[in-house]
Amino acid sequence: MEYGRIMGHFKKALNYSIEENDQKNLDNLILSYIANKEKQRENTQLAVIEGHQTSDDIVKLSDGRVYNASDIKDPLAHRGKGRPPTKRLRAFNEETNKAGTSRRQQINVGYEKNEKNNVGERKCGLCHKTGHYAPKCPGKENV
Repeated sequence: MEYGRIMGHFKKALNYSIEENDQKNLDNLILSYIANKEKQRENTQLAVIEGHQTSDDIVKLSDGRVYNASDIKDPLAHRGKGRPPTKRLRAFNEETNKAGTSRRQQINVGYEKNEKNNVGERKCGLCHKTGHYAPKCPGKENV
């Protein structure tokens, strides 16, 4: 917002200088401002190089400890064990990974109210029908 406000002032000054054919005066004002700022930056850099500390570099804590902010380094990067967690949230209707779900959960996902689903039930080893097992198969004598 500050940038836009200052650019508005600059455009207004530029329009006035063009209307009055006074571009050299505006150019001199801008160049002198730039030169002053460059001198200030050079002076602050020289002060840091010579060992003079500014008040911005010193950090005082409430318990009385004093630190030089330029001496504080970035923390070490820590990499956790294992596979990183997935960042994407799955939709409620998105199919889950079939390797990670139980057989009963897979059946319930595809279950419809009017359709009888026998996929999860055990079958007879002899006649391959559901509802009973091989020891009590009604067709045991026929096989």
